[in-house]
This record gives sequence, structure tokens and C-alpha cells, in this order.
Amino acid sequence: MYMNNREEEVMFLKKLWTSQSVICPKCGKAVLEQLHKKAKKSNCDWKCSACGEIYRTIRMMKELPDE
Repeated sequence: MYMNNREEEVMFLKKLWTSQSVICPKCGKAVLEQLHKKAKKSNCDWKCSACGEIYRTIRMMKELPDE
């Protein structure tokens, strides 16, 4: 991931899940957008329109490092 520690990753996930604007941590150039916005399937997957990085939040949560 592009964060320095577990706490930053948790805050990143919380912001996405509460629909707050989040700048892409990879490129820092664009606000992340819901990947399935048109289908309104879920708010679990996000994409950066600038660099194309996809953030699958359920998988990210499972891969969080131990404290």
C-alpha cells in the first residue's frame, strides 16, 4: 500500500466508506471515484481517474498488517 502504517490505512478506508473525498495516495493528482458508480453495486471499490490505480477496500482490509 502507499501508507506508512496501519493507522493511516484504516483512516483511508474509513474515509472511503463514509463517502469523504480522498486524494489518490499513489499519484496525489485526483480524488478517488467509485468504480461501480453507474451500477450502484457497492462502495467497496474505488479508482483514480489520473493514474488508474484501483483500490479494492475489502481486500485491503483483510491485508491490513497486524499492530
